[in-house]
Amino acid sequence: MKSVAKRWWFWLLIVIAVAFVIVHAYLALWVRDYVNRKLSEIPGYRAHVAAVTLHLWRGAYQIHNIDIKKTSGKVPVPFFSAPLVDLSVQWHALIFEHAAVGNIEIYRAKMNLVNGPTPDTRQTEVDAPWAQKIKQLYPLKINRFAVHNGELHYRDFSKEPSVDVMADRVQMVAVNLTNSKKLSKSLIADIRMEGRPLREGNARAQISLDPYASRPTFAVNLEVADVPLPKLNDFAKAYGGFTFKEGTFKMAMEANAKNGGYQGYAEPVFDHMVIFNEQSMQNPATFVWEAILGTLTQIIRNYPKDRFGTKVPFSGTFEHPTPDIIATIFNAFRNAFVQAFEGKLENWKKVPKVEPEKKQ
Repeated sequence: MKSVAKRWWFWLLIVIAVAFVIVHAYLALWVRDYVNRKLSEIPGYRAHVAAVTLHLWRGAYQIHNIDIKKTSGKVPVPFFSAPLVDLSVQWHALIFEHAAVGNIEIYRAKMNLVNGPTPDTRQTEVDAPWAQKIKQLYPLKINRFAVHNGELHYRDFSKEPSVDVMADRVQMVAVNLTNSKKLSKSLIADIRMEGRPLREGNARAQISLDPYASRPTFAVNLEVADVPLPKLNDFAKAYGGFTFKEGTFKMAMEANAKNGGYQGYAEPVFDHMVIFNEQSMQNPATFVWEAILGTLTQIIRNYPKDRFGTKVPFSGTFEHPTPDIIATIFNAFRNAFVQAFEGKLENWKKVPKVEPEKKQ
């Protein structure tokens, strides 16, 4: 009798295990089809997910090989692709703070922001429909969002030559996106980013923002350094009609926004810059234009440091930006004859304080 009882329990466990495997497999297929269906509901885009893996013991699921493309067919690169996206529960917050929030971790993602002359040839916006679909894919509030070893491209296929300004090795961590004092002493989200522009330079940014403000409310610091100017030749040729022969580029920027308006400055600096390029002699118009630019930047240059730079203040509202052209020109002369700009922030860690928007 004992041997019969043992066999009965053994076969019961086998049946339960097999049933669990089958249900788990079909549930993963259902989740994959659900993700594909919801992402494809975004107007103008079609998404494909190859597979979904469930990790029930940690309250998570992983999306494998996601690919989102514009359906117009006039943009030849995907909007977004990634081999792995991990969505999980923050157990520490759930157990100790009684807050049901989650994480999103994205690995080796590629995003292509494409500019063009018509809406069909552009893909530049990440707006309300995307945020709504993310909520449907993961109903918990996302408190932490991270990108590991990503790539970000700005492209313009309508120009000659075509433009591809990119940054790789992008690392980003955003925390306190739920805007909750249960999880943080502050209601302000904190975002840190770094990457390698044009596969050779260095860039870093830190942003403080109110993620639930009705109008943009943020403060941002940005530094870019050690970018070889010839790497920008496609961009400069397409938008400025000239090319660089040698030199390096760096830039600092600070900006903040609240109540529908913004203000800040950008400080671009060009060291050892040479614009004139022998290949341009084949085109008389380009040759003359580069000669003019080269002469002007030689005149208005800080010779002890062999540096051309300026400070570009900007302010206004998001509907009506107002760049200060006069101050930009004045600062170019200031860099040449008074004091050279450094293209660095005086205090990198000092991000202006952002006050949460007051709720009515």
